[in-house]
Amino acid sequence: MEEIKRYNVATLAEFYQALDCVNENFRVEGEAESGENEEIARLWFRGHSQNYYSLIPSLYRGKFYKKANNNYAKTTRAGMSAYTQMNLKEDYRYQHIKARAFHNVASDPEYQSEWQEIYQHHFGHTRLMDWSESARTALSFALEPFIDTRNNKDLEYRRHHLTPCVWILHPYRLNKKVYDYMAEKVGLLHKAGIASYDKKIRWNDICQALKDNKEIFFDGKDGDIEIKGLISLCAIEDYRKNLGSKLEDAVKAFEFNPFYYLALRVYSDALPFEIQDPKMEILPPIALLHPYHSSRIQAQRGAFTMFPNYVVKGKAEQMCIKRHKDIRNMDEQPYISDCLKVIYIINPNQVAKELMLSGERRSELYPDIQTYADIIETQKYYF
Repeated sequence: MEEIKRYNVATLAEFYQALDCVNENFRVEGEAESGENEEIARLWFRGHSQNYYSLIPSLYRGKFYKKANNNYAKTTRAGMSAYTQMNLKEDYRYQHIKARAFHNVASDPEYQSEWQEIYQHHFGHTRLMDWSESARTALSFALEPFIDTRNNKDLEYRRHHLTPCVWILHPYRLNKKVYDYMAEKVGLLHKAGIASYDKKIRWNDICQALKDNKEIFFDGKDGDIEIKGLISLCAIEDYRKNLGSKLEDAVKAFEFNPFYYLALRVYSDALPFEIQDPKMEILPPIALLHPYHSSRIQAQRGAFTMFPNYVVKGKAEQMCIKRHKDIRNMDEQPYISDCLKVIYIINPNQVAKELMLSGERRSELYPDIQTYADIIETQKYYF
């Protein structure tokens, strides 16, 4: 596994210098790999108040989910069960949050993936992991124990014992890995069980078409550096809804982007992706854009990665338990290690102070009345 590049910073100025180094590093890697020449890469950021915190969604932490037994469960036309414990957990959460919180959502979310976005941003457990398009927002999250005006034992412990960090993701490069996996590794898709569904679809033909027509189905080859490669599942859900029963025919005839179709089936519908061999190269998470369904998500400039419905079993599960390392973590997946960099904040007190002096406040992260009241009443910081 290629080691993920790490930077150490002790001041706010050094943090921004590190961002420049990160951008240059991504630029050089891209130019060496495929001739891409990005002056400024579109990057996403995620702040952790503890550097040992892995890049894995809350729904997966410490849990391995099983697939239904084919002898007893309702199965697909291919005779394969497409329902898992994880699907059940997602369904319950979707039903309950929609039933109890619909009146609190200013917009009108239509699809389950949209409700997952809302749930994720209010600390619910999902297959999503939230990122921000703002490095400053991610840094504020990393330093939240220092800029939070409240005080309790948990915050006190974090201030004195933890090293915060900011992860940096190249979302286009990540989605290119997802696309290339689908195009080049059809054998692994079969092995993982995904290609056992939708027998009307000729999966080998689909994967070959993706391989031969990357400029048609993915990157365009004509610029659009700010938008190419990043998709919105809820927008693609509209395409599927409009096509209705004609969807599979449209995919077979390549009238519907096959990459979009696979993204829907694997990530939105959460077909199980089986991992039995610990050395298996697994399908990575995908980088997604969602509509801003709340002022909080808008303020945080939220973006997301969504993980496949990993079903870890056999030798892979035994290895994870024995080594206490989860092969589903983004930072443990060798295939996408070059999509990630990380900045460690080795003097968080100083960086938090400089961040506050530059005008940043916790109310920028959580723009609600309770946060403003906390700041007004306490007016104390802990750096």
